[in-house]
Formats: sequence, C-alpha cells, structure tokens
Amino acid sequence: MTTILEIALISIVTASTIANFFGIPGNVLIALGSLFYAISTGFTEFSFGFVLTIFGVMLLFEALEFLLISFSAQKYGSSKWGVAGAIVGGVLGAISGAFFTPVMGGIVGSFIGVFLGTFTVEFIRNSSLKGGLKAAYGAFLGRIGGLSIKIIGAVTLSIMVIIRL
Repeated sequence: MTTILEIALISIVTASTIANFFGIPGNVLIALGSLFYAISTGFTEFSFGFVLTIFGVMLLFEALEFLLISFSAQKYGSSKWGVAGAIVGGVLGAISGAFFTPVMGGIVGSFIGVFLGTFTVEFIRNSSLKGGLKAAYGAFLGRIGGLSIKIIGAVTLSIMVIIRL
C-alpha cells in the first residue's frame, strides 16, 4: 500500500510542478498531496513537523510571487486595482488559453491576461493609454519573475518530498 501511495505522491508532485505554468496553484497541490500522504501513512513517513514545513515553504513562495507581481506593476505606475486586474486577468487568461491550446495556451494566456487585466483597469481608471501600457508592462515583467519564483518553489518542494521518500 505504501508503494502505491508513494507513486501517487510522486505523480502529484510532478503534475503539480508542471501545473504552475498553467496558472494552477501547483505548489498548493504539492503541499496538499504531502498532507494526504502523511495522513494516509499515519505520519510515519512524513512527520507533522515536516508537513508544516512543506506548507510554510509553499506559503513563502506564493507570497513572494504575489509580492513580485505587485511590486513590479506598482513600480511601473499601476494602482492596487491594476494589480488586482493583473491577478484576475492572469487566471482568466490561463484558463481560456488552455482551451485553445492545452499546453502553450495556458502559459501564453496567463501572460496576455496579466497584461490585459492591468491595462484595462488602469486605462478605465486614468483614461491614459500610455499610463495603462506602462503599468501593464510592469505587471507582465512581474508575471515573468513570479512564474520563475513559483517554479523554484515547486522544485524546492519536490526535492524536499522526494528526498524524504
């Protein structure tokens, strides 16, 4: 039974790392998969402290991603509403892009969504094409950095889980 659980956990970790590219919260799924594995094995393989560490690392990287997008967008003139537009746009872009092209569509869609979400909100708020484009460019750069941070987090979590197995 433990072997089946280990294979399932490794599958979840692998799929969740890839899922980050599509706007799916893969790091959260890695943490939840680790918790499920720990509960299923009676915390003999993964201690409660280890699971808490996994969740702590996951929260750290999720916060870093959000802060990077927020900081970058605001540095280029975006308001907090523009940052919210970037986040909503990124999620909607990833989902809609995945329908057109399952692999690359989610990735491209998330980048386009971040850009358009910020631009739309900032253009409506300020009626400035130049200001909206500048803020959207900052959010786009933040998305690139945020995705990089998220992938580093997923690899970190994956290594932690696989070494413990």
